[in-house]
Amino acid sequence: MSQDWDVIIIGAGTAGMPAAIFAAERNAKVLVLETAAEVGGTLHLSSGQMSAAGTRLQKEKGIDDTPTMHIEDIMRISQNTADRDIAGLAVDNAAETLDWLETINFKPLPDHPVKGQAHEPYSVHRYVWGEHLGKSILEVLIPPFESAVASGRVTLKLNTRVTALIQGQDGSVTGVTTQSDDGGSDTYSADSVVIAAGGYVANGAMYKELSGHPAYGDHSYPHCIGDGLNLGLTAGGTAWGHENYLTSFGVVMQSYDVPSKVRCRQIHWPERRMPWEIYINAHGKRFIREDEPSVDVREHAIQEQPDLRHWIVFDSTTLKEAPPLFATVSADDIKAAAENGEPMFYVADSIAALAEKAGLPSDALQETVNAYNDSQGSGQDLLGRKHMPRPVADGPFYAIRSQAFSVSSTVGLKVNTDLQVIREDGTPIAGLYAAGESLGQGAMMGSSFCGGMLVTPALTFGRMLGKSLLPLDQAARAAAE
Repeated sequence: MSQDWDVIIIGAGTAGMPAAIFAAERNAKVLVLETAAEVGGTLHLSSGQMSAAGTRLQKEKGIDDTPTMHIEDIMRISQNTADRDIAGLAVDNAAETLDWLETINFKPLPDHPVKGQAHEPYSVHRYVWGEHLGKSILEVLIPPFESAVASGRVTLKLNTRVTALIQGQDGSVTGVTTQSDDGGSDTYSADSVVIAAGGYVANGAMYKELSGHPAYGDHSYPHCIGDGLNLGLTAGGTAWGHENYLTSFGVVMQSYDVPSKVRCRQIHWPERRMPWEIYINAHGKRFIREDEPSVDVREHAIQEQPDLRHWIVFDSTTLKEAPPLFATVSADDIKAAAENGEPMFYVADSIAALAEKAGLPSDALQETVNAYNDSQGSGQDLLGRKHMPRPVADGPFYAIRSQAFSVSSTVGLKVNTDLQVIREDGTPIAGLYAAGESLGQGAMMGSSFCGGMLVTPALTFGRMLGKSLLPLDQAARAAAE
């Protein structure tokens, strides 16, 4: 393994696998280094949501869409906080990525594309995923990746962590050093190094440092510990996206531990289920109209609450008569969990006693419930809520604690439109590139969740780097000049 390589790819996930596949197609000599014992990275856990404009699928269904429309949607949804250049680069090349996936047997769900689900909707139908979510993508990437390995053009080393980048006197990156699980260490040189090592959500200390909040949810790929970001920064790169941290609206955790596994997810999307309950923050106050139609508004509202947390409060009649609050937890399950004192579920005969059990200020919660009941009776809510089918009036009373958290990394390595990692002064670090979650979600979609703008850019940038980072390509450019 002392030979030189054309390209070293750090990470065999959403960005790394396409990079290797396309580099191999051009006869590059590629070394892929993966910390885990298997390829795929976060695709094992991801929802696999993708978005692209001008795809073959859209054209077949008569959907008129363009990359310009897509980037304008992203800038609208993110309120101009996404990086237009980098997000635009992804969008301009996304259709080719989805079309390619279909040629290698990726199958979107039959009713796709859609405008959106879970996130703020797009203006047109451009949002797709497969039956097995992220694994639907992984299943079609594995055959061409394994074929490239079998051909000898790609060498894969699993259970191998990159510990440092090798740099020349001019700061250019010329290789890597590694540590394998069996204790061995090696050094490899290459013309180009691609950081595609994922994010840092499994690194609790790093997550808190970069986001300002604990990593509440234990729902991340265990090898996303920030290696890519650390390697790039140590080589002289700079980070971006700190200001764009955002979470989902909330889930119910299994325990009070931090982090904790997710027990269930409440249906808080009014378009799927209008709320009968009220949402209470740690101060015992309502903080949003519960039927707020904008997902983005709801997600920003929860971010302003102490500990990114709220309580769903309702009475026994609502428990019996309302549409199910959870897809996987019945009204009887809620009642039993609260009566048995299970974490996050509370029940009491009075609002004051409920507040004590749930850890909320009693007077404030009683005042809030009284005010809401008055609003429900008059039909005029101070927060503007329209759907108020009944008051919170019939004991026993219930509360369920909901926790907001994020499963992706906001902060990442700053790159230029050639995907070169750049220094604080904007100059590129020669030989060093980055793609995937190592770039951070903050660049791709700013301070809002834009559907498909993590997976699709990762695949797309991996493809683009695989098709360009070769001495052959450099020679062709020189000849053209």
